[in-house]
Parts: sequence; C-alpha cells; structure tokens
Amino acid sequence: MRGSICGAMVLIAVVGFALPGSGQAPAAQTSPAAISRPTLLSRLPYMAEFKTLRVQTLANGTAITHETTEITAIDSKGRKMTAKTEIPAPADQIATIHFRVFDPVAHVTYDWSFPGRQATVMAIPFPAMIHGGCGVMVFGISYANEKTTVEDLGTMAILGVEARGSRSSTSVSSQTMGKQNKHKAQASTIEVRNDELWQATDPGLAGLVVREASKDMSSIKTSMEMVNFSQSEPNAAIFRPPAGYEIVNREVNADH
Repeated sequence: MRGSICGAMVLIAVVGFALPGSGQAPAAQTSPAAISRPTLLSRLPYMAEFKTLRVQTLANGTAITHETTEITAIDSKGRKMTAKTEIPAPADQIATIHFRVFDPVAHVTYDWSFPGRQATVMAIPFPAMIHGGCGVMVFGISYANEKTTVEDLGTMAILGVEARGSRSSTSVSSQTMGKQNKHKAQASTIEVRNDELWQATDPGLAGLVVREASKDMSSIKTSMEMVNFSQSEPNAAIFRPPAGYEIVNREVNADH
C-alpha cells in the first residue's frame, strides 16, 4: 500500500508542476525551417512509470526489500525528465522525489528535489545522446572460465508497447584434480548471474527498457517493471523547476 501511495505522490507532483501551463500555453507550432531540417531519428514522445524492487536474502532467511519508483517523460524535441522516489521503510516517513531534466534544446540540465526550495542548473558543454526509459544497472564480477549464453525470448506487448526480450545466463566452470593428479579431473559448473531484458522495438522508442530482472550468486534479486505508459506529448512545464524554486548555477567543472 505504501508503494502505491508514494507512486501516486510522484504522479501528483509531476502533474501538479505541469498544471500552471495546462490549458494556457498554445499548442506547439512547427516552423517551415523545422520541417525541412533533416533528423537522424524521429523521437516518439511518452511518459512512463517504473517500479524497481531490490530484494536481498540474508543467511538467516530474512529478506530485505528496497523499493523505488520512477517516472520518465520524453518529448519530441529530445528533452527528458526523470522523477525518482525511494520508498521509505517506516510508514511515517515522507518520501523525497528527486527530479532531473536533460534539455538539449536549451543546452542545460536541471536537478531539484521535492519537498525543496532550490534547483541547480548546469550548462551542457557538448552534444549528448539521450536514452529513454529507466533500467536496472547491474554491476557483475568477471570470473575465469566464465561463459555467457543468450536466449532470444521473442516479442510481446507490455502495456501496449511491443518489446523484444532476451535472457542471458552466466556460469563459471572449474576443474579439481585428484590427489597427486592420479584421478580424473572433476568438472563443476556454477551459475553466477541470470539477467532478463525487454526493450521496445519501435525505433522512435529506442532505449526504452520496459522490463528487466537480474539475480546473482549473492542472493540479491533486482526487478524493474513499467507499470504505466502514455504515448503523448508531455506538458512543457515539467521540463523546468516549479515556481518558487531558487535557481542556482553550477559550473560544468565544479565537481572536477
């Protein structure tokens, strides 16, 4: 129940920030110059909500669950907004929503949190590629004698989005020789990682991961699922910090 409530909070926050522009801003007009300008890829606008679960099973059988929800919105100009909420464990805690906007049109990025009063803006110093969707980042460990097999799972529709799936299984083989090498080597194979990935097949939705799951030998399971999807142009207001936030400029090399 808490996850649903917090997921609704993210939706309310995103929609709420868009309200000042709703019904007031005129529909975007496409200029003749924009029509004649060649494009490498026609980006399809959308808004999607994702739910990620990370479950770690301890040696005593106790399962520790960490839940995250994320909303991703991409418009036809390539602007991308993500709103990420880490669901707090105690029911009385207030979830914080972290927003990030990548705007190749204005050549800036924005970062802010809700609740909050300050937003950081940073110039984009060079052209960057935008990736749609949100996925589970899996950091694996490389082993000797490692072998990975990949299985094509075909295609299926997930919330109306056609996606192609693949399953990869990584195993490690080892050989143990008998005493003084007089006995035949005993081979054993251990599966160390199992990953499943479903990605949208439409070129306009390139990079959109709609489902992902992973399991490794450390008893950690991670799953990500797209739970809502809307194929429409997002309100332009969600690509800017909300009214009342102080805008703070950050130098590109401030962290270097």
